[in-house]
Amino acid sequence: MPARLVSVINMKGGVGKSTTSVSLAETLAYHQRRRVLLIDLDPQTNASIMAAGPEKWNDLRERERTLDFYFEAYVAQEKPKPFKSLIEPKVTDLKGSPDVALVAAAPEFRIVERDMIESFVNRGYKIDSIQKWICERFANGLKNVINEYDVILIDCPPGISLFAEAALIAADAILVPTIPDYVSRLGLITFRKRALRLINERRGGASQLFVLATKYDEDMSLHRSEAGLLKDNLGAAMFDVRIPQHVDIARAAEWSEKQRSFEQKYGEMAPIIKRLGDEFTAKLEAGLAL
Repeated sequence: MPARLVSVINMKGGVGKSTTSVSLAETLAYHQRRRVLLIDLDPQTNASIMAAGPEKWNDLRERERTLDFYFEAYVAQEKPKPFKSLIEPKVTDLKGSPDVALVAAAPEFRIVERDMIESFVNRGYKIDSIQKWICERFANGLKNVINEYDVILIDCPPGISLFAEAALIAADAILVPTIPDYVSRLGLITFRKRALRLINERRGGASQLFVLATKYDEDMSLHRSEAGLLKDNLGAAMFDVRIPQHVDIARAAEWSEKQRSFEQKYGEMAPIIKRLGDEFTAKLEAGLAL
């Protein structure tokens, strides 16, 4: 069975998007023995460094095994390396080497996207044609590896870039981590009414939408009320589990040269991250059964 493709995105930064992507990948691989591929589309590269560590990530850059080199070849009208050659297996620092693989990003990815758009515009392409071209190349890369994994998680950059849009169009499900506050809720409403509607039109059908409250503080009445409103508005699309603002979440994002158990890495938050994986799988499977 081919992997289920899930894009993780939010219109704004600072919501714990990359942390969510990595912790979800790790709990799925560690507790459920899933084969997980994490694709980092964000030039900030947070997910890449969290998952592989700075030393291995830098090695991938030096050996031209990051996404910017893959797409840069197309800009130069050269044949790119096979997409499969970008994948680095067993990147997590968890004991037992759970099956988490990575396609890493680099800061240069932002420049490659700009140069790609400029190159196509100079050759007379319109933006819709450029978007279609990116979607096709992205899909071609994925189809060569999609049968080798159970779940593919794509950590998208904040906002909607052409590459993020390609990831959303390809996705079976979209996961939106959000801080439960008024501004974030308005941003989510805007995303659903405008961006998501456009994405579904272009992909020719609706993708599942999941929303996860992150950096949650139970002691804040605003967080409690906004999380409740999100649940009322979204129903089953809203996760019951809420990811707290907690020092153990921040510590887990720091790479360790010494392998550690899941409980050592996530501390007090280990049961909550496990619940995240369990609920994610249940929601994904329930959606597929509809």
